[in-house]
This record gives sequence, C-alpha cells and structure tokens, in this order.
Amino acid sequence: MKISSMVMPGAAAAACLAAVYECFEHGVPVRREYEVTVPEELSGLRMLLLSDLHCNPFICNNKRVFQRLVQERPDVILLAGDMISKYGKKSNDRVPAFLKRLRSIAPVVYSFGNHEEILRAGFPEQYSAYEKEIKEAGILFPDNEVVSLVLQGKNVDFAGLTLRPEYLCKRVRRKLPGEAFQELRIRKPEQTVLLAHIPDFFPEYAGLAALTVSGHNHGGIIRLPFVGGLISPQLYFPDYTRGCYRIGDSTLVVSAGIGSHSLPARLFNRIEYCVITTKSRKAL
Repeated sequence: MKISSMVMPGAAAAACLAAVYECFEHGVPVRREYEVTVPEELSGLRMLLLSDLHCNPFICNNKRVFQRLVQERPDVILLAGDMISKYGKKSNDRVPAFLKRLRSIAPVVYSFGNHEEILRAGFPEQYSAYEKEIKEAGILFPDNEVVSLVLQGKNVDFAGLTLRPEYLCKRVRRKLPGEAFQELRIRKPEQTVLLAHIPDFFPEYAGLAALTVSGHNHGGIIRLPFVGGLISPQLYFPDYTRGCYRIGDSTLVVSAGIGSHSLPARLFNRIEYCVITTKSRKAL
C-alpha cells in the first residue's frame, strides 16, 4: 500500500513533465539558417522554408511566432507539404488563415505532401474548398508543374512534385521511377528550386534542380547526439532527416517540420523553420 501511494504520485508527476516537455517541443520553434551555393541564376535570395505544419494549433494562431517570420524578410516562402491533416478534421480549417498571413509577408509557393494528396482522394469536397481558398489568396500551388517568380530581378522557377501514395509504404523503401518526373517538364535546372515533400529520393532529384527543399521525416522524430534522427513516418531509418545535403552540384535542405502527425512525440527535436540564403558558386 505504501509503495503504491508513492508510485502513483510519481507517475502522475512524470506524466505532467512529459506533457509539458512535448508542448515545448511542438510549440516553440527553433530557427535554422543554411547558406547554400547555387548557380548565379539562383544567387542572392533569401527563402523561408516551412513544412509539416499538420494544423499545429501552437503555430497557426501564435502571434509571436508570426512576428518572428515577418522579421526574417524573405524574398519567398516555401511550403514543402503536409500543412494539413489527411483525415479531413475540422482542424484543417485553421490552416488557410495562417497561410494567408504568410502571403502578406512574401510570395508563397506551396507543394503537395502526402497528406494533401490523400485528402484530395478521400475528402474531395473538403480538399477542393481548401485549394480554392488558398489559390484565391494568391498562393502558388504547383501540382506536378512549374511556376515562375521574379525575385531580386531574376527569373526563378519553382517545381512542385506530387508523388502518389504508393511511394509511401510502411517499412518499405521504394525506388522512384523516371516517369514520376515526366509531368514537371523542368526547363532550366540551374534556375529551378524543386519542392519535393519526401527527401528520401534525393539521389533521383539531383540533377533536376540546383536546390531541392523537403520535409516529411519530422527530423527523425527522436534525435540522438552524433547519430541524428532515428525514424521516419514510414517506420524505417531515414537517410535525410534534417539539415543540408549535397550530391554533386545539387543541394537538398530538409526541414524537421513545424508540426507532427504520424508519431506525435518528439525527443530532442523541436519544431523549426528554416532560412535559406543562396550564394553564387562564382564567388567562391
């Protein structure tokens, strides 16, 4: 009886501490900045990268976080997918207002994640209303296509890659066939930024664009010193969890996301937003 009376309060206190810790991990984003070398056509730009919002209530209505984003003064804001939930919950309703506020800061380019694609298939009416609202707000939403913006006097192409759900099998790594890129029709890789939600296929993306931005792996969910992220939402050990990676002349920047979904816990892995500044290779 005495042991039980001691264990129960201790367990309750531990649960409370765990809950407070998770609120911190999910509610207080860290800022990460990456300077990447690119062809002259993409140099001199400042980009704000967000991914995997998943309707996070700690962020959507957070005025302090929004002011931090305003102060970054980006040339463009990139949304690398999964801003909503695939289950068609009412919590999706808070996302368009957040995206509209982002549009007041800078042009916004938003590509599909697996949650947008699954919502489109499972809840077509809700998805159509969502797409209509964000497009009417002036947000660019390329679906396996390329859109262009003039930034700092330069023509910059943004390619939004939409992958079918079958490339996301649990515990199975898939290869990405060349046909997955056929609709994109990227004209000039040296002036293209590819928004590809899933970073696992970076070896296939390299060569398509000078710079690729991704999310999806949530930073590896659990991060350990000297090891990095441990697990992906597909329940295997991912190669690209957070940070900057290179293959040849192609660069990949992966965000750990600004929300969580499949495995809602995070450990040593706060939500984040990324600031990407580009520098010409010629300056090196």
